[in-house]
Amino acid sequence: MCAECGLGLDAWDRALYYHLLRHTRLKGKDSGMFAIGPLSKATAISDIKVREVIRALHHKGCLRIEDRSRQGHLIFVLFPSEISGLARPASLATPIDPLSIDFFTGRQYLGALLARENGACFFCLKKLNKDNCELDHLTPQKEVLDNSYKNIVVACHTCNKAKGDQSVGDFVRALYRSGALNESELQYRLAAIESVRAGHSIPELSDAAGS
Repeated sequence: MCAECGLGLDAWDRALYYHLLRHTRLKGKDSGMFAIGPLSKATAISDIKVREVIRALHHKGCLRIEDRSRQGHLIFVLFPSEISGLARPASLATPIDPLSIDFFTGRQYLGALLARENGACFFCLKKLNKDNCELDHLTPQKEVLDNSYKNIVVACHTCNKAKGDQSVGDFVRALYRSGALNESELQYRLAAIESVRAGHSIPELSDAAGS
């Protein structure tokens, strides 16, 4: 279960959570010191809203505020798998290594990938369903043959066609420059790319029934 689904995180929560995660745990840091002003600028969220969201994420168990000072908040961010109440039910346990599964061929696991992205295009966040979406590789097939959940995402037809062999980072930045994404959504997408590639966004295989 992802933190977004299980805890009801809104767009502001998700933007700040992934920004903080990106700049702490995904960089190998246990905690990070964050001042409200720089956080507001980086996420395009007002100072007042940043304070509110940090408190909300703390109360929801997504992060721990370890200290407060004039320099800012010392924050420890939890991975979704570490958040209390989001552990997988024992009935869903499986001995199969998710990395051994081909998430691309035959669209067999389309449902699981679509659920992981909350029914939206990984790139532009347009709402999708099983009938109008494509499977896309974060790293193009010509560079590496990787059909694992760390490289396969769902995309709308437009993004699937427009991305082509571009770097995924360059593509989402192009979406931002074109106005398809705002600043907080851009940061959310960049953090999501790192999360998927690092193997932290594992699809729920219970949702993996065919397309």
